[in-house]
Amino acid sequence: MKYRILLCIMLAGCTRSNPRDAVLSGTLDQNLVGIAGKPVATSADGVQKVAIVDTQISKDPCDGNAGQNFNVETNGTTPITLVPPSSNQNAFICSIHVSLNTVWKSDGSGDELISITEGGGSGCATSPTALIGNLTPSLRIAGGGNGGFIEGGAGQTIYRTTAVNRGICAKAAGSKPVGFSGTYIRQ
Repeated sequence: MKYRILLCIMLAGCTRSNPRDAVLSGTLDQNLVGIAGKPVATSADGVQKVAIVDTQISKDPCDGNAGQNFNVETNGTTPITLVPPSSNQNAFICSIHVSLNTVWKSDGSGDELISITEGGGSGCATSPTALIGNLTPSLRIAGGGNGGFIEGGAGQTIYRTTAVNRGICAKAAGSKPVGFSGTYIRQ
């Protein structure tokens, strides 16, 4: 309050107003001169350039690109291909839904073990690498009509090949029907 009175005396003839009200008159004739000691570029007189730094843009192939779909099922131990190898391209899984539709049993006999691998050739058999589980199916999927899992779908890669000319495959350990569906990108 003491400062307000002093300000009113200095300005000679002050009226009481909300302390947050302000009136600016005139034209601001100063642009930002620099950022971090460097001059600011302009695109026209009085108009500053705005830039997006490359590191702020996502380089993930699953972010903003239209993917292709896969939808396969297995009820055996032979590996099935989710994304086949493609010449001079990597494969990126953007989303996956693994489902098991068996009757739930308290002893776990309705469950299934799976693995997702990547590798070259048919069934990813050339130099395979485990992406989830082991090369021998080890990820347990519970039965009961609701067994399975969903990953991805948020614009980020969840699995990718380690090199070009390699595909992504899935394998089950037993004879229960397991479905694999999702989206992928090749680059």
